[in-house]
Amino acid sequence: MTVLGKGPGTLSDMTTSKTGLVHGTTIELDSDMPELEGKRVRVMLEVVDESRLSAEQERELWQTWIASGPQGPIEDRQ
Repeated sequence: MTVLGKGPGTLSDMTTSKTGLVHGTTIELDSDMPELEGKRVRVMLEVVDESRLSAEQERELWQTWIASGPQGPIEDRQ
């Protein structure tokens, strides 16, 4: 039995939280987990709601882009 809490053998000592994308039976993490490479793990999934910009925030960003232009090339260089 696994017990939630602190100390040896508890769930908090053995778990970590990562985000990523599910593609069929593959989960692509946003960052590496070298300490778990090649190990069998238990995965618990939870949908992460990514915050969206409000209409006002989006308008402000577009206005800034219009005023200062894009940062970086907008055309392919040959």
